[in-house]
Amino acid sequence: MEHKDVFIHIGYPKTGTTTLQLHLFPNHSQIDYVRMDGKNFSFISELFYSRENAFKRKLPEIKEELESFKAKGGAKRIVYSEESLTSFSMFFRFNPVPYIYTLEPNSIARKLGTAFIDTQVFNNAKILITIRRQDELIKSMYAQVYNLVFKKFSRTKGFQNFIKYAFIENKNGFILDAINYNDVVLEYEKIFGRENVCVLVFEEFKSEPDNYIKKLSGFMGIDCKEAVSLIGDQHINKRSFSSGYQSDERSLKEWINYYKNKLLGSRSLGIDAQWLHRLLESIYIPGKKLKDIDFDDEQLTFLSGVFSEGNRQLSERHKLKLQKYNYFYKD
Repeated sequence: MEHKDVFIHIGYPKTGTTTLQLHLFPNHSQIDYVRMDGKNFSFISELFYSRENAFKRKLPEIKEELESFKAKGGAKRIVYSEESLTSFSMFFRFNPVPYIYTLEPNSIARKLGTAFIDTQVFNNAKILITIRRQDELIKSMYAQVYNLVFKKFSRTKGFQNFIKYAFIENKNGFILDAINYNDVVLEYEKIFGRENVCVLVFEEFKSEPDNYIKKLSGFMGIDCKEAVSLIGDQHINKRSFSSGYQSDERSLKEWINYYKNKLLGSRSLGIDAQWLHRLLESIYIPGKKLKDIDFDDEQLTFLSGVFSEGNRQLSERHKLKLQKYNYFYKD
């Protein structure tokens, strides 16, 4: 049986993932992008919700799906990209309050190993990870889901309330685990092999994109010139501004529902026509600039204590030069 490599791009979010998903993966002549044209692995949702033993029991079905997809892929590199594979643990669940506890993030890594290694469908499963300074990632992620989640609860409405709730009152919550890059990468190295894990740096993508694309192309074994021509200066999804961070956009339907619930509670507006619902869902309200999203010195000292040693180990192991980009770093 012919064996192929599969590349799994797991994020992190807010590290140029959208640029790769829109411009590189669907368009490079040497890549077969799983998420293009609605294609997807049906078992991906199980990565988030299934217990590990339950996931293993689905192995025959998973293997059948992977073999079917591999047969359609030709000689191209198969790529699956989903930033939620790292960030799922960073999104709060809803009612009655933002929920700070969830499965530890490396559970997804182990289930990916079950799917892509234990089935033996592919010769190698290779992991691509892009990281970003933890403090900047937290701020950008907060803005990204502000309207969806954080704005709705007194505990998280306002960045300082969020920091107090997520990092001080609940030090054992999942966010610190999710962005402890060294621990997460070590788990992937343990499962997939260090030689099959590539860690890239978002700040290099912004400041030296050609170097970033060269490293990415070398790991994936794709033509670098074509990758450069596709990505170019296409970095999008820019939410940071000198005056603040831009919150997530909302559909007009979401906007109306939010204020209806706030003012009228469970009372109905009497809007039942499906065509109107579809129209309201198709109209988007741009996000606003959120001010005062920043850490004070005490909070930065706390984050430094949590992440500095791990960042140093990761930087040395993967030759990332994180000091250059002002990551929390222990000399």
